[in-house]
Amino acid sequence: MPRTQNSGQARDVTVLSSPKASEAPAAKPVAYVVVPQITTNSSSPSPFTWPPTKFSVHLACEVMDANGALVVKPSVVGEGRAEFSEFKRDFSLSGKRAAEDALLRMGEALSGLAELRAP
Repeated sequence: MPRTQNSGQARDVTVLSSPKASEAPAAKPVAYVVVPQITTNSSSPSPFTWPPTKFSVHLACEVMDANGALVVKPSVVGEGRAEFSEFKRDFSLSGKRAAEDALLRMGEALSGLAELRAP
């Protein structure tokens, strides 16, 4: 069942269970379908440090029109770092920072695309 959400910049966002615009309710026509692809990488300079002190999130989004044609595919990489003294209570800290960085970068990338601006 599609869900409709509103966030700070996006208007009338409908979450679909598959990348088919035909799943959207008739009252909520779909202009674009966005399919995210997420890849992560983590490391530490020391073989004895875990969780990782360095984390990266590669985020790509295929943006398709209602007919399924690819409009644009922006891609960003978010970076996060956390030292041992910081993540003693939060083992996912470097990952959280990388995810936040990737989301902020993707927001900037999407808002800067002429292909996605309303006519």
